[in-house]
Amino acid sequence: MKRNILTVILAGAALLFSCTPEGANGLPSGFVFQERSLVSLKFEHQIGDAIITTIDDTTGIAEVKLAINHIDNLAAVDISSLVISYGASATFKMGDKMDLSIANPTIKVTSQSGITRTYDIQVTPFAEDFEGNYAVTGSVLVGGLGGDDGWGWGTMGMGAPEERSWCWDTNGYGPAANYDNYLEIVCTGINDDGSTVGTCVNYGGVDGKHWNCIIYKTDAGIVADVHKYYRVIPIGNSTWRRDYTDNTITFTSEDGKQTTCSIFNGTVVVSATHNKSFDIPNQAFGFPIAGDYTWDNDFLYTDYQKFGVAARYMFLMVSKVDEIPAASKVIGDEGEINIPDPGTDPGTDPGTGSGDEPADLSAFAGDYKVKSLKILGGGRSGFDEIKDKPWDWTGYTDNYHATNANKEYDNTLAITISGNDGTLNYAPGADGEYWDYTYKNNMNGTNNDYGDITVDMSFNFGQLPHGESTFTIDATTMVVTIKDSENKTVYGQVYGSGKHTDPATSVSLDVPTGCIALAFQLTPYSGTEYAYEDRFSASDLNMIVFHPNYYVMIFEKQ
Repeated sequence: MKRNILTVILAGAALLFSCTPEGANGLPSGFVFQERSLVSLKFEHQIGDAIITTIDDTTGIAEVKLAINHIDNLAAVDISSLVISYGASATFKMGDKMDLSIANPTIKVTSQSGITRTYDIQVTPFAEDFEGNYAVTGSVLVGGLGGDDGWGWGTMGMGAPEERSWCWDTNGYGPAANYDNYLEIVCTGINDDGSTVGTCVNYGGVDGKHWNCIIYKTDAGIVADVHKYYRVIPIGNSTWRRDYTDNTITFTSEDGKQTTCSIFNGTVVVSATHNKSFDIPNQAFGFPIAGDYTWDNDFLYTDYQKFGVAARYMFLMVSKVDEIPAASKVIGDEGEINIPDPGTDPGTDPGTGSGDEPADLSAFAGDYKVKSLKILGGGRSGFDEIKDKPWDWTGYTDNYHATNANKEYDNTLAITISGNDGTLNYAPGADGEYWDYTYKNNMNGTNNDYGDITVDMSFNFGQLPHGESTFTIDATTMVVTIKDSENKTVYGQVYGSGKHTDPATSVSLDVPTGCIALAFQLTPYSGTEYAYEDRFSASDLNMIVFHPNYYVMIFEKQ
């Protein structure tokens, strides 16, 4: 019975389709196509896709960019690909040669119905602007563990490597050895995909020296080879390929190792460094680097970790020149790899650290009292005093009376130290109390309607342990590691008296004579009760809760 039903259905379907006369393409018989478009066009040594524009029923334009210098005969240029409307024909097909030397070359497309459209072929000569001679004039390295580093001494670093002379060779093969080098870039061809290829010669300059890519941390007895990070352009001969889809250039050494860069100019703002930036005088080849970003407390904040382990970018500064001096066309080498003494590693970025610190760490020992408490955050250009923001803390009555935060200002700190180790005793003052470290928006409903927001910020402002704790201080970095009675660890930075300015942001910290400062990196609020809103951007709420950077406790010696 089922077989009979199926037979009836099939018979009905055959009857239905047999009633509609059709041609070979499933269209009614006698149907004629009128489409006459040039869909795509590709010539030999063409860069990118053709830009095809239909102007009206009879005319159109196809714009192509050709590397004319690489075409042997412009009167007979190979057509690599040509696609037209279905059923149409054209005056040329794939594999034909076309004369592009004439004044107005055209391709005529004729529809199946016999209607035509003529496309003018407009050729723009292409020249590889990467080709030429370059003088190497400098470099900038970016490295370190992640996070928003707003004030110089943190976990991210950026700068010219030669400024950190303690990290590199002092025998003429440090980073500055590259700065009399020259690059000779020649374009030799165009690939089918439109990418350009060529050769590169990296000359060592008059002295024939290249950076040997060796980094030192002498106080830890470490010598490390960082060629994998910073040998971005091979010494001597190499090849290159420029991909115009993402505008990158890939260098390939004779042994097959590859590095990829992009060309930069103007000002570069580096992410994750609190808007640190640098200016490029002419051009720079920027190479992303895959460093090791494993957190390592042993080398936290040091230049060795930033640039020898957790490398992120190298920018090679270059300037195009008409000609390479004959005396500079020396391939050269990296010299003999040895272990000279590069000097003492100060550990942190130049311009930061402990300022006018005592000559001996033992001079830090003694009794101190809180003199000032400062916060930096919210994208502001300077520090704010905690007690000068009474409307931000619990215990607020008006702008003229002390709040709970003022309880911290009479606290005392006793320091003992032996070598690099010591003890701290952070005690309450005459009132016997510590600050409760709580933010409270006391301006709600007046002129600052952000809502009833109260947040316990002790995880930031209460980092210095109450009572007794122990510490170890690195005399080269002035980074202090503090452990409380429960063995909880926090890290801080010690500054002596003087003015300390971050060269990247121009933010300054003034530590008065007879005082020391202890700075802590802050963590943004990560709870779920409140969420950041754009309208908070200029507020104290943003500075204290959502985007804080540093908290500095300044102590005056008694």
